[in-house]
Amino acid sequence: METTLVERKTLLNIESRLGNVESTLSELLENGELMEERIRERLTDINDEIVKNTAQVRRLKSEINNSRYKPTTVLVIIVTCLVLWSVLFHWFNYS
Repeated sequence: METTLVERKTLLNIESRLGNVESTLSELLENGELMEERIRERLTDINDEIVKNTAQVRRLKSEINNSRYKPTTVLVIIVTCLVLWSVLFHWFNYS
């Protein structure tokens, strides 16, 4: 009789632990689904930002390509001005 009481108590303890495990697992599954939804929403937001930034970069690139002065033109103008300045400075210095 005593052994059956011990076995019954052990079984009840095991059952309660399994119940706790089951409830913990169900909470984890629910939280996992919520986390998945949050991750999906965040990834959607990130994708939207990437699309916006890509469009902005393309627009800026086209503005640079359509600008009046290209970077090489500006560089040539700067070098020409520096050469003229140094020639004039040298000429006025030795005149």
